[in-house]
Amino acid sequence: MTEQDEIKELVKKRGSYKGRLTVFSTYLSGLDKTLSPSQVCELQLRINKLEAVYDQYDEVQLRLECICDDDKAQISERKDFENIYYKCLAEAQCKISLSTMNNDNASEKGSSRTNTRNLIKLPTIQLPKFSGSYENWLEFHDTFNSLIHSNNDIDNINKFHYLRASLEGTAALVIQSIEFSSNNYNVAWNLLCERFDNKRLLIQNHVSALFNIEPITKESSHSIKRLIDQINKNLRALESLNEPTKHWDTLLIHMITQKLDVHTYREWEELKGRLGKDKPTLTKFLEFLCSRADLLETLELSRGNSRTANSNKSNQKLKSMVSVTNENQHSDSQSSNVSMPMKPCPKCNGEHGLQNCPQFLALSNEDRWQLLPKYKVCFNCFKAGHYANHCKKIGCKVCKRKHNSLIHVTDPKTRPHTFSSNSGPEKPPRILTPVDESSSAAVTLSCMATSRSGTDVLLSTALIKLYDADNRQHIARAVLDSGSTSCLMTETLCKKLNLPTHNVEKSLLGINSSLSNIGKMVQVPMKSLDENYCNTLQCFVLPTITDNVPSKQINLSILNIPTDICLADPNFYIPSAVDLIIGADVFWDLLGSRRIKLTDGSPMLYETRLGWIVITCQILLVPFYAILVRLRVVMIINYLMMIFKLS
Repeated sequence: MTEQDEIKELVKKRGSYKGRLTVFSTYLSGLDKTLSPSQVCELQLRINKLEAVYDQYDEVQLRLECICDDDKAQISERKDFENIYYKCLAEAQCKISLSTMNNDNASEKGSSRTNTRNLIKLPTIQLPKFSGSYENWLEFHDTFNSLIHSNNDIDNINKFHYLRASLEGTAALVIQSIEFSSNNYNVAWNLLCERFDNKRLLIQNHVSALFNIEPITKESSHSIKRLIDQINKNLRALESLNEPTKHWDTLLIHMITQKLDVHTYREWEELKGRLGKDKPTLTKFLEFLCSRADLLETLELSRGNSRTANSNKSNQKLKSMVSVTNENQHSDSQSSNVSMPMKPCPKCNGEHGLQNCPQFLALSNEDRWQLLPKYKVCFNCFKAGHYANHCKKIGCKVCKRKHNSLIHVTDPKTRPHTFSSNSGPEKPPRILTPVDESSSAAVTLSCMATSRSGTDVLLSTALIKLYDADNRQHIARAVLDSGSTSCLMTETLCKKLNLPTHNVEKSLLGINSSLSNIGKMVQVPMKSLDENYCNTLQCFVLPTITDNVPSKQINLSILNIPTDICLADPNFYIPSAVDLIIGADVFWDLLGSRRIKLTDGSPMLYETRLGWIVITCQILLVPFYAILVRLRVVMIINYLMMIFKLS
């Protein structure tokens, strides 16, 4: 665009703005000295619009003054425009002030109560906005009808103005083609009502909104309150449409409970149980949700206040295999051009990573594994600050598990899973060669106790929460066994949980390469007792797993366990049944890095995400030679028959 073309366009815009000022001046001259309330309102709106026109004029005129050579002519143009503008603006303000004073005087003569109210500046009521959504039509219709449409003090031209200002989107398009005049206001309002006041569509929309309420994935006061608001909003709308919502309690309760999180749903089921045979009502259900939201909000506030005060203590409580310290937590606000020094190698303090350390690489895979908990690094990338199961690096190239290839151990020879009182964390599970049985795969089982004279391994046990098919909670006792490649569950517990099972063809590889067939597998949700850890276990189902653990009661007084330790199984020393075995697929996710060594000959305590577990090799003072893995009688008979044939 050339300069001359730009000047022509700017002059044309300036003429348009001057025309708007002329329209305002003509309107102002036609008003009386005393204005009615509606005229005062309209005049104020026009003043606001005129101020915006002046800003646009000033921008165009400033551009013309910059590119035109005739400065005197441009200055004269600005002077003429501003003289008319400020004269009109002052006259309009005087009319508004005079009319306001007259109205105030009339109010003072009316009553002293009105005089008191005039001293209070009430907030401005914002007009409702409507964009064409059927969900918001009833709310908009009722609000606009009471504020504007039914207000006899507002003339039709102003009502039309308010209506156009309140509409957006598709709703604004409905009346866009109607000429803006006083006579056409009722035409526009009736056309809008005819378009959106469709009872059938409104009912359908609000019922659909109830069915499509967003489910709550994690319990919180905010999500429950939002659910309550959505229910009340749509039910009130349906009631105003004469729908019999009072008879929908059973249907609505069932539908809404499907949107609740696990914990809230469990609390509701418990409350229903306390109601007995009484039929729960929707009012009772909403009262429960309100009280639940209030409780969660109180707990959230309490946690927020205590989190800051206890931040130093909480950083010292490690719940996994990696210790995250403040030294490893870099602030996001640090400048990107600041070079952070590399942390020295934990093995030799050299300026290189652990994976490049010559001394570390000279060790065997087993020795490297034992050193990692001491260095408090990830078992996969050898860096601090995160868990192995959260590591983004690729896992072992040999077995595809979440650990580094430098600590992979491949040993076809089975070896008992034992601990000594002065040993480090347990070694990685020994992966046995799978049995070649058509489509069947072998499951290695190493949950056993080998013995020496006067000593015995104390298998680590923990109490966990399991959830059945009806989401009811059950406490189960599990053995933590890193030597078992899979999780196992007793058939008794499986029937108690009543969870769906899947048919599988697996072989259980036990002691002396003994085989036992597995026909069922079940998936069960689990949580720690404090519910800070959750997982889904894939368990193979067996008739029985082990004998009681331990085999004999242990004298707890000789163990010297600190009183402030939270044990994963508080009654670990009492012989009790075992419901399931947690194998290596979950074991390494549970294991922490902290341990407590007690006096010589006493056990060691290892931290896990389920609590502290007790590990030792020297507790029982009597010989113990019993194998804890109980295999099928048929399998044992077959094994004996094979020996007789060989002999």
